Amino acid sequence: MKKNHLIHTIYVVLIIAVISPAFAEDESNLFIRTDKRIFEFFHDKTPRTQFLGHAMEGITELGDDEAALGLTVLLVAFGNEHQFETGKLMTVAFSGTGIAIFALKQIVRRMRPLEEEVGLDSSFPSGHTGNAFALATVISNQYPRLRIPLYLGATLVGISRIYLGRHYPSDVLIGAAMGTLTAAEVVRHKEFFLKWQF
Repeated sequence: MKKNHLIHTIYVVLIIAVISPAFAEDESNLFIRTDKRIFEFFHDKTPRTQFLGHAMEGITELGDDEAALGLTVLLVAFGNEHQFETGKLMTVAFSGTGIAIFALKQIVRRMRPLEEEVGLDSSFPSGHTGNAFALATVISNQYPRLRIPLYLGATLVGISRIYLGRHYPSDVLIGAAMGTLTAAEVVRHKEFFLKWQF
């Protein structure tokens, strides 16, 4: 099997594996029970200090759409040639991840952990985590020496989403997978995307 077919297969299997049980929001569902227990560990049983709370709020902002878009615009507008190319690839990966995650949110319509109704921006999957891993994947491809801190930072964004009560662990896991796999496909075909004019 070709590599790109394998990536697409993994992508589809991951999503299907989680979507099916995610529709059943009841305690009889093993997946839901496990997901909620892990959430409760991170959200309810970890230390709650003012410093940690502020730190998590700051970390979670790194996955915001505005932060991701701002960084890409800076690189495209003011970077050297290599940074300009990085910014273009980040724009494509960020956009592709955002569209895929938004579509899945509308399909699954999972309620956020601390909310009582499902809004437009539903819980599954995590957009902040998807953004963080998409950008980490692109930037680490362009700047390999930054791979470890970039993925560490993306992981912290995911943890912050659980700590702050915005997402369940499965939301974060699938958001990370979608961001990583989408960006990996962009990197794989970067010669094509770098020809785009914008």
